[in-house]
Amino acid sequence: MNQDTVLGLKDLYVQYIQNGRRKTILDHISFTLNHGEVLALLGESGSGKSTCAKAVMGLLPPSAVVGGGFMCLGNDPPVDLSSPSVDWRPIRGKKIAMIYQDAQLALNPVKTIRGHFRETLLFHKIGMPREIETISSNMLGLLNFPSPDRVLEAYPFQLSGGMCQRVCIALTLCLQPDILIADEPSSALDVISQKDVLNVLKSIQKKMNLAVLLITHDMAVAQAVSDRVIILEKGKIAEEGVTAQVLSQPESPYTRILIQAWNMPQNNTSFQRNREDAILQVERLCKTYQHNVKVLRELNIAVGKREIVGILGQSGCGKSTLVKCIAGLEKPSYGAIKFYGKDITNLKEKARREICRHIQIVFQDARASLNPGRNALQLVQEPLKYLHISAKEERKKKACFYLDQVGIDSDTWSRRPPQLSTGQCQRIAIARALILEPEILICDEAVSSLDIKVRMQILELLKKLHGRFGFTIIMISHDIRVLRSFCHVVAVMKDGCFCEISPAGQLLAGNGHEYTRFLIDNELAVNKTLSSGASGGAEEIQWKHGTI
Repeated sequence: MNQDTVLGLKDLYVQYIQNGRRKTILDHISFTLNHGEVLALLGESGSGKSTCAKAVMGLLPPSAVVGGGFMCLGNDPPVDLSSPSVDWRPIRGKKIAMIYQDAQLALNPVKTIRGHFRETLLFHKIGMPREIETISSNMLGLLNFPSPDRVLEAYPFQLSGGMCQRVCIALTLCLQPDILIADEPSSALDVISQKDVLNVLKSIQKKMNLAVLLITHDMAVAQAVSDRVIILEKGKIAEEGVTAQVLSQPESPYTRILIQAWNMPQNNTSFQRNREDAILQVERLCKTYQHNVKVLRELNIAVGKREIVGILGQSGCGKSTLVKCIAGLEKPSYGAIKFYGKDITNLKEKARREICRHIQIVFQDARASLNPGRNALQLVQEPLKYLHISAKEERKKKACFYLDQVGIDSDTWSRRPPQLSTGQCQRIAIARALILEPEILICDEAVSSLDIKVRMQILELLKKLHGRFGFTIIMISHDIRVLRSFCHVVAVMKDGCFCEISPAGQLLAGNGHEYTRFLIDNELAVNKTLSSGASGGAEEIQWKHGTI
C-alpha cells in the first residue's frame, strides 16, 4: 500500500451457510481506500455491499464463513479476516466506524441523545465525564444543529429521520475514526432530508480529511458524493473507476443495465376522475396528538375505483398518518372517511375487521412486518386465518396462488424472512395483502428502501397485478420519480394539508404549486447527468438550492 492508503482489502472471500448449503456472497474482492476519499460500493440487493462492510468491521453473522482475505489499516500489520482470533476492540469505533440505514432503529428509544453521547464516550474512554457535555454539544453544532442543547434533551422518537441520521454521524465522529462506513445513510429519507444529510456528510468528510466507504444502491447519491465507485455484481467487481467516468461512460453491461433502470419512464396514461363515483372519500380529516400537535389539517380527497393515487411530501408532513387513519390503525380527531359512501371512521371490532378485508396496507420495511419465525406459505395465509376465512386446505391453495402471482417460486415457500432478500420479503407482503382480495391497496413507502432494479420489479409487479385484479392503489412516497412513472394522480402534502391534487404528468411538470416546484427542484440534479451521459467530477455535481 502507498502512504495515502488508509484501508486495503485483498482477496476477501465470504460464503453464507443456508439450509446446509454454502452460497458465495463475495468472490475474492480487492480494493483500496485513500485518506480524504469517498469510495462508493454500488450494486443491487444481494450483490455483497453490506457483507463487505460487515467483514471489515468483524460484524458478520454466525452463518457467514470467511474463506480468505486480508485487511491493512495504514501501517498496521495485516489482519487475517478468516482468523477467529482477531481482536476487533481497537479497530471498531476508533479506526473504523459505521453508520446504518435506519438511524432511528440504531438509537435506543428510551434514552436521550445526551445519554447516547455519554454511553459512547465513556465506553471508548474519550474525555473526562465533565467534558462530555462540551464534546457532545460541539459535535452537534458541527453537524448543523442550531440548538444542540435541545437535541441533547430529546429522545430519538422526537426527532425526524434526517435529524436522527445526523445524530448518528455525530456519535460516530466523536470517536475520530480514520474510516467511516456509511451503509445506505440516506435511502429511507425524503429528498430534502437526504440533501441535508449528504451535504453535512460531505462537509464533515472534507473538514476532517475522512476516508468514507459509502454503501449504496442509489446511483444519484454515488454520483453526487463519491470520488471513485466500485460496481458489485453477485459478489464480484463488475467495474471500478472515477465515479463520473464510470456512470457517464460505463464499460460493463451490468452498469449500463443499472443506469437504464434508474431512468424511470414517465407514466403518460390518463384516468378519468369522477368524485361522485369515488370508492374512497376523505372529508375534513384532522388528527391531533398530545400537546396540541396537529398532524392532519382539514384533508379532503376522493379516490376512484381502479385509480392509482400518489401522495408526495417530506417526512413528517402527515402521509403515513393519513393512510393509517384510512386503514383503521389510527383514530382521527375529526372528519370522515367514507368507503362507497359509508362512514367507516369510527368502526369497532367486528365491523372494522370486515372493512379491513377491503382495505389492505403494505409497509415500508417488509421484513419487519413479517413474523421471522414463519415461512412464506404460513405468512401469506395469516389474514385468512385471523379472519376465519376458508378451510385450512383452501387457505393453503389461495396462498400458493398469490405467491405464484407475485413471483415467489415454490422452492422459496418454506423459507423464513431472515433467509430471504428484501425484494422477496416485499413480494410476500404484497401477496399477504392481496389474499383478501382488497379493493384498495395502500403502499406506504413500499419501494423506498429497495435498490433500483428490485424497485422497478416491484412497481412492474404492482402494475401487472393492478391490471389483472382491478384494485385501487394509494402510493405513499417521497420519491418523485416513482410517482411520475407509476401514478395517474398525485396529491402533494405539506404540514398536514394538500397543496394540490392533479394528474401526475401535469403536476410533476413543474407548473403547479410553489411547494411542488420546490420538491421537484430539490431532486438530485445528478439524475439529469445520469440520463444525459454527461461527465464531470463529484465536486461539480450540484443540488438545486445548494451546492455540495
